[in-house]
Amino acid sequence: MIDLIFLVSLLFLSYTYFIYPIIVFLLSKYCPCDTDSKSETPKELPDVTVMLCVYNGQQLIENRINNILQLDYPKDKLNIIVVADGCNDETCQRVEDLALKNVKLLSYDLNRGKSYALSVGLQHVQSELVLFADLRQTYDRDVLKYLVPHFNDDKVGAVTGNLLIEKSKGDPGLYWKYEKAIRKYESKYKSILGVTGAIYMARKSLMPNFPPNVVLDDMYAPLTMIKSGYRIIFCEQACAYDQGSHTLQEEFDRKVRTLAGNYQLFQLLPWTLNPIKNPVYFELISHKVCRLLVPYFLIFLFLTSFFVDNWFGQLTFWSQLTFYTIAAFYYFYLYKKHNKTNFILSFVMLNLAALKASVVYWLSPTKHLWKSH
Repeated sequence: MIDLIFLVSLLFLSYTYFIYPIIVFLLSKYCPCDTDSKSETPKELPDVTVMLCVYNGQQLIENRINNILQLDYPKDKLNIIVVADGCNDETCQRVEDLALKNVKLLSYDLNRGKSYALSVGLQHVQSELVLFADLRQTYDRDVLKYLVPHFNDDKVGAVTGNLLIEKSKGDPGLYWKYEKAIRKYESKYKSILGVTGAIYMARKSLMPNFPPNVVLDDMYAPLTMIKSGYRIIFCEQACAYDQGSHTLQEEFDRKVRTLAGNYQLFQLLPWTLNPIKNPVYFELISHKVCRLLVPYFLIFLFLTSFFVDNWFGQLTFWSQLTFYTIAAFYYFYLYKKHNKTNFILSFVMLNLAALKASVVYWLSPTKHLWKSH
């Protein structure tokens, strides 16, 4: 029995991190969905509304609006809606002081979270195409040039851009590059599962009504579109820039919330776990569900490898022990004393976050998952 658990754990981890990426790469190469012929810039550019949901953003709001207004797009076809989600600083005043006719401010007193802010903002959007933005990031001038043409394809419901993260103390580094590669292959093959909240464009007519306090609005909306027969595309050329988390603790807390949000998503959209109803069931299980289970199989592999009575089992055990020892060294010496991190430490912290996420959600989802913004 121990040998069987060891083998199953090893195969599961290999599938999650290596075999699935290879499979989806091959599918993207030999069974791609052809959208290139429909990605030419339309002769008549459509109106675009940029939605910016903000909570206490007085330090960044003016520069962010100016960055959006500098996009390479006709000014008479570009509008901005700023949703002030219960701001109690000078955010609203600074937006009003700009006195721009194509910038509309919506505000309310009580801070209710991003999903509520999105629902409020969408009620005031008059264009079919909506570009969703966050406060902290900045855009390349040509993002609309790359995003808009994809909607020539009637089956494209949303297009997500490419978030480039500058190096920081909590830098996700290699993991983020690995994750984006998988999204790129999924996009070419069929559809990605979610979008990057800081830069994505969607058809307003397909945007759902968000449930209160939904954590992963950037997966909830795309999955509802996918169920209706639409695809979600990754556009590598449309770039946004972010500085990343400032500390490993910030990155850890963010991952706990995001991973716990997957459990909430499965409860809100139970059809996603039904292979008959979910067009991207294979991708969802392989990419999302397996990732949530990885820390448990890492524990199984570590414990069973100690008892496996052959050279491979012992090699696996001592390799794991060495790996975790190095991770502990990086944490207590390099990170605690010198604020440095690397892929090994990031991998361990990610899976510790997945463990904590399962506990956090099932104990008290609303209390621990909801945040101001």
